[in-house]
Amino acid sequence: MRLILPLFILAWSSLAWPATAGKVDLVTGDVRCIAAGSQEKRPLKLADTVNEGDTLLTGPDGEVLLAMEDGGQLALHANSQMRIDQYQAEGSKTDTSILNLLQGAMRSVTGWIGKYNPRRYEVRTPTATIGVRGTDHETRVIPEGSSEGPAGTYDKVNIGATEMRTAQGSTRILPNRAGFVPAHGRVKPKLLDRIPGFFRPLQHSKRFEGLHERVRQNIDHNRGQRIKQRMEQKNERKKLEQQHQKQERQRAEKMQQPNKAKQHAPAKGLRALHGERKEVGQAQGRGKTRPQTLRADQPTGHLKESAHEPQTRRKHAGKR
Repeated sequence: MRLILPLFILAWSSLAWPATAGKVDLVTGDVRCIAAGSQEKRPLKLADTVNEGDTLLTGPDGEVLLAMEDGGQLALHANSQMRIDQYQAEGSKTDTSILNLLQGAMRSVTGWIGKYNPRRYEVRTPTATIGVRGTDHETRVIPEGSSEGPAGTYDKVNIGATEMRTAQGSTRILPNRAGFVPAHGRVKPKLLDRIPGFFRPLQHSKRFEGLHERVRQNIDHNRGQRIKQRMEQKNERKKLEQQHQKQERQRAEKMQQPNKAKQHAPAKGLRALHGERKEVGQAQGRGKTRPQTLRADQPTGHLKESAHEPQTRRKHAGKR
């Protein structure tokens, strides 16, 4: 029982809880989070965790900076809504980051997922999908009727490169360039001649100065630490499983012992009975007496008569 509980906790924690995507590194104004399967909008505070499936919402004065699990950084601007569709950062080939920007703007400096698993890193919007590789980029979704510009998806690259994709094709975007996909019409993404003015700096843009280089320098270390942590957890889980199996074998052996004792008990009784009969036979042989058979009509007193008594009776009968 002592081992079953830890095993249950390990299995349950790995299956029941969604994967952690990041932690709140900075927050200002109204920023809320809706967990997967919930309708509650809980306010986000410094050091809170955000998980796979969570939706983040920022008010007119809200901004949030997340330290992502793969060592990257992500900032969500005011009046924005983003859902973390998929996230896994374990230092493995299946690490994934799929972010869905439903409205507003975000800036992302990718961590080790963007370096080692670039095909599994995507930013999705209502009109486009954006893939990255070792990138510092900004994505913005302009709604219909906005005074900021034509409705659709915009992506600006600061460092690295991105690829905007639709069903009609893809366009590669290099540093200091921006791409665009309109809200209506099935078209291939196009490069803009100039960067739109709405790509204005964040309230805390200074946090991004030199950030890409710092992230790049620490990527391998952070990923190595995560791999080490994952292996330690795997070994601990394996150790507990082995201890549990050993405990189960010992319990099964204890349950079989009473059955073995019952199986040997009759044989022991027969051997004892055989020994008693042997001892009786030896005693009779030493006394040179033959066991007498008792007839149903014979009195028990006749068993004590000596062997020569029939001859004595015949002598007495002749005299008479």
